[in-house]
Amino acid sequence: MALKYLLAAGLIILSLSACDHGMGPIGAGPTGLRGRVTLLGEWPPDTGIVVIALFVEKPVSSESEFPIVFKQAPADSSQFDYEWTFSSGGVFGYLVVVWLAEGANRTDIDAWVELGFYAEPESPGQPGEVLITPGEFLRIDLTGDFSRVPGTEQDAEGKGP
Repeated sequence: MALKYLLAAGLIILSLSACDHGMGPIGAGPTGLRGRVTLLGEWPPDTGIVVIALFVEKPVSSESEFPIVFKQAPADSSQFDYEWTFSSGGVFGYLVVVWLAEGANRTDIDAWVELGFYAEPESPGQPGEVLITPGEFLRIDLTGDFSRVPGTEQDAEGKGP
């Protein structure tokens, strides 16, 4: 009788030790955020870097938190894909495409030019909340517009915001 319980316990321990992801929900997949960024207009000649970045909240000064994650756009591209995997879900307040001039201090938020951001569906001019659910990949496509860069030909023609 004791041997039967010992064998049952051994089988349970063996089956649990064979699991490489613990005892999570069945069918739970990776967690993350992905999408495509489309860049409108010509890259300004003084471009230093263009990135998509995810923040907990919209930065208001250079003392604000750095982005949780970011990805640099390939030079002179009109589209690029991004994908980030997270260990858990979360709520983020600002997904943005930004431009920095060549030689600009990348940590100086005031030097950043917002080319586009994920907007609140009910309030298009406001940053939207990005809710990443554990076990799911959220897709958000964004558009960045170089006419927002001050001094560009598009901006000088009054096509910028």
